[in-house]
Amino acid sequence: MRSLSAALVVALCGAVRADDWPEWLGPTRDSVSRETGWLKDWPEAGPRRLFEKRIGIGYSAPSVAWGHLILFHRLVDENVLESLDPKSGERRWSYEEPTDYQDSYGYSGGPRCQPLLHKDASGRALVFTLCPKGVLNCLDLEKGTKVWGRDLRREFGLDMNFFGDGAAPIIDKKLLFVNLGGTEIRLGSGFTFALDALTGEIAWKSPTDGGAYAAGRTAEIDGARQLFIFHRGGLSCFDPADGRERWRFPWFSPIYESVNAATPVVVGDLLFFSATYGTGGVLLRVKKDAYEKVWQDSLDRREKILETHWSTANHLDGHLYGFSGRHEPGSELRCVELVTGKVRWRWESYLGRGSMIYADGHFIALGERGDLALLRLSPGGHEEVRRLRRVLVYPAWTPPVLAGGLLYLRDEEKLVCMDLRAGAGK
Repeated sequence: MRSLSAALVVALCGAVRADDWPEWLGPTRDSVSRETGWLKDWPEAGPRRLFEKRIGIGYSAPSVAWGHLILFHRLVDENVLESLDPKSGERRWSYEEPTDYQDSYGYSGGPRCQPLLHKDASGRALVFTLCPKGVLNCLDLEKGTKVWGRDLRREFGLDMNFFGDGAAPIIDKKLLFVNLGGTEIRLGSGFTFALDALTGEIAWKSPTDGGAYAAGRTAEIDGARQLFIFHRGGLSCFDPADGRERWRFPWFSPIYESVNAATPVVVGDLLFFSATYGTGGVLLRVKKDAYEKVWQDSLDRREKILETHWSTANHLDGHLYGFSGRHEPGSELRCVELVTGKVRWRWESYLGRGSMIYADGHFIALGERGDLALLRLSPGGHEEVRRLRRVLVYPAWTPPVLAGGLLYLRDEEKLVCMDLRAGAGK
């Protein structure tokens, strides 16, 4: 009777759909999971935990696809890539490389970039990683063996960025894209690289104004494939086929010790990007080889519309929902009307500079002090469905991952897996 009751609950709640989370910001690179029918009636103590695992340091989110949970972290003096069972956390294989990276500002010495999982034309599954010192590796996902590797920073004599390298690689039409570079805002202090994903050979490289921590975005707009790179000096639009820079929009802080870190948001032909350190946000309408400015924050005005730091804003039904603020005190979750830049509401909450993913009508938000919240957000306001206190410890800067009905959360001490599969709480 219990299983029949659970089945009826699932049927009444609508179709159940599971999905993978193979890369930074998920399967559609916009912090959206296509999963439906997952558990939203969380018990007061929170959903059942399938496992909790002690891990090494770093900010890299786990990636989940094709029956693998891939974790990239640092244990003592090695960067460790592990394949774990997604339901138990048990190790299947591991790959280690020595590291001596030390953060100049005292932050974590572990990886920043989420692994990228991808299948080639033959169906072979690959995993790509980028470490803080600019080493880009490709491994066979099933075997854990190295396919190729490139030490891009050393090969091209690039300076170190403030907090090492942290712009997650992306893949598009057999090419792997990554931007690396130093802290100086000048053309040629950084490069966007396009590499053949199967061989690691460089297809092209184009100069940029230095490094950043924002992953690139690709999109088909106005009949042309576009590659958007938010580097140290602003936003560049490249032709992903040959690396030709179509246009550039300068956007950077007057403060030297500053970064561009939030991934650009693409909505149709609209492109939003934002930063803190007194910078703010910009909305452009993209053409084939040009752009039109829709609105932008004033660099001279202290109050900004939306200044996202390291977490990327979420788009839903013509509105942006994003955490605005450089520091934890005073940071707010805001709702901004996309096409006008009008701030609909502000919420200075316990989440601080949090991060969110969206799935099936709800937002799953993780605050940097480790609080987890299930939210409903709309232009009319915010509703807290459930708050779980101190699931993780500070700094919980890694965004949540939802895959196969399981929610994965990590800080610099542990990896937690919560069971959100339909019927799990019954």
